[in-house]
Amino acid sequence: MNTIVRIHNKGAYRYEEFDAGESGIYPGMLLEVNSDGEVIKHNSSATVAEKMFAMEDALQGEDVTDVYTSGTTVCVLIGQSGTVVNALCNSGTNYTKGLIVESNGDGTLKSGSTAPVGVVEVASDLTVSGAVDSLVPIRLL
Repeated sequence: MNTIVRIHNKGAYRYEEFDAGESGIYPGMLLEVNSDGEVIKHNSSATVAEKMFAMEDALQGEDVTDVYTSGTTVCVLIGQSGTVVNALCNSGTNYTKGLIVESNGDGTLKSGSTAPVGVVEVASDLTVSGAVDSLVPIRLL
């Protein structure tokens, strides 16, 4: 059972709502705004990204496992430096405390410092057999 129930962990942020420009947006994904003013998964690996993350739509009874579909309203957290979010991290990496992360180009985060987004707050080993993309506490830079 997933024990993380919210994307916002601690710290200041701005709340916004956008239309989803594509399906398959999960809470915790890193987002970007497309030319139509809709949010999509951040789709460029290791490139500069705004600190925008899809949140759970708690007012509709949704949680961090519920996916947004194209055209629906996405609840968005726009974080400040120091804000901690539970971000969706790519499986296959041992996320040690202090590890720097960046965009993986599919809405998830990966280890990397070319265009850093944040720092791992709590270690999470996603290299174990059967590991899947998972929410990991990340302190935004």
